[in-house]
Amino acid sequence: MSSFINDEKGIIEPYTELPAMALAVVGFIVFIAVLTQAHMAYQEKSFIAGHYQDAANLAQKLSKDSALTGGSPGVIDSVELEKLDPAEIFRQYGSYYNFMFKIDSNSENRAYNIVIKSPDLRESKMGVSASIPVTVRFNDVEEQPGTLTVKIWRK
Repeated sequence: MSSFINDEKGIIEPYTELPAMALAVVGFIVFIAVLTQAHMAYQEKSFIAGHYQDAANLAQKLSKDSALTGGSPGVIDSVELEKLDPAEIFRQYGSYYNFMFKIDSNSENRAYNIVIKSPDLRESKMGVSASIPVTVRFNDVEEQPGTLTVKIWRK
């Protein structure tokens, strides 16, 4: 037994530790990637949770703005939308967030879909949306239910 422990004639192959070292490095890189992905998902979810009410409040303000409604809160006037200067809306409401809004009304009689966003801003993937019900007025006699959706993201 003592000859086995004290035998100095053992063979050492070169580079035997490299596969183990490579496996350790790959494991560390995968761990960092998973940790980074988890942190990014946490940031996105916390932004959504923290700012959903801001998007809903902005949607409420836009649904009452006379530039969109023509004087009837909650009723979006399509004629007023055609005359709308988007730069004025973004200047008025865009002090804290970049945003865009969309008005949809789909029924069997008429489909209406308009997206208003600032041409200078790029839309971000990480944002939060809120929708509220509105009425879309096409003319003095034709109105349909619809939705006003606002998406906000960080400046």
